[in-house]
Amino acid sequence: MEEGFIDRLGDLFINLLPKLPGLIIGLIAGYLLIRLLTFLLRRVLKVVRLNKALIDITVSLGNVLLWILLLSELLRQAGLNNLALTISGSLVALGFALANGTQALTGDIIAGLFLARDKDFECGYRVKIGDIEGVVDKIDIRKVRIKSDDGKVHVLPNSKVDNANGWTIISRK
Repeated sequence: MEEGFIDRLGDLFINLLPKLPGLIIGLIAGYLLIRLLTFLLRRVLKVVRLNKALIDITVSLGNVLLWILLLSELLRQAGLNNLALTISGSLVALGFALANGTQALTGDIIAGLFLARDKDFECGYRVKIGDIEGVVDKIDIRKVRIKSDDGKVHVLPNSKVDNANGWTIISRK
């Protein structure tokens, strides 16, 4: 049994070796393309005048999807079609999870979108949420980062902030 596995692993390596330069070039080209698409997406979202938090959330989600697609395509080019199919299937699973709404991730994403659109909760605002008081440093796809006066960064899931009994705005930018 072990020899069969080792032989298959050796065959895989031998078949992969000639494809390696193309895979490296594909990885570099994919990385550059993702950077370009991220830059363009960020620009377009700024042109339509979305606030920074919503732009960050959208770009984060776009990056995750683009990297999954790139990895899947590289695996397909390497001849690992079953693994590529499995990773592509993870996009379907992610879609079902988002549509289903049962996971905490989905709640954080939805809450993040609401927080990003809320004019009373923006980056740079000084807020108090429960026992935490500080400046909203960043709002991303899953978390809010609040920097307190003592320099600590408090990381809170978006759903906890949105479901809190509210927050107090101490000052705006």
